[in-house]
Amino acid sequence: MNSPSTPPRHVRFAPTPEIFATGTSGSFLFPLQVDGNSALETSSYDEGRFVVSLWHPSSQRTIDLDRAYVELRACFDPDDEHWIKLAEIEPVVPPYSGGESFDGWVVLPVMAETSSFAVYGSGFEPRARLQLRASVYLVA
Repeated sequence: MNSPSTPPRHVRFAPTPEIFATGTSGSFLFPLQVDGNSALETSSYDEGRFVVSLWHPSSQRTIDLDRAYVELRACFDPDDEHWIKLAEIEPVVPPYSGGESFDGWVVLPVMAETSSFAVYGSGFEPRARLQLRASVYLVA
């Protein structure tokens, strides 16, 4: 399936517009896309190294890293949109700015020929505006 000569691929998912944590629970599900397409060809790769960053567009708000929960979800069937939890993303807390943003990463094996990914979050402030950036580095 994989060729040792397959070069790594760095995919930057489309930057999000401001998203709103839903309802009073402060949670959201945000599908990741590349050029307007959520399906990503992953058959040539063995591993994906995901990086996710979340922050408030307003510098006057912070994220409570003790309450915030973020996970990576995937859909492996383009004909049946069913999101499954792949992994919880642990925040990497930079010194001197704890709580200003949620920056985390996770390394996972590739599990399908075509994959779609989404970021799920909860424990944020209700109806808070959040900004999200995500990328994956795929390696054979």
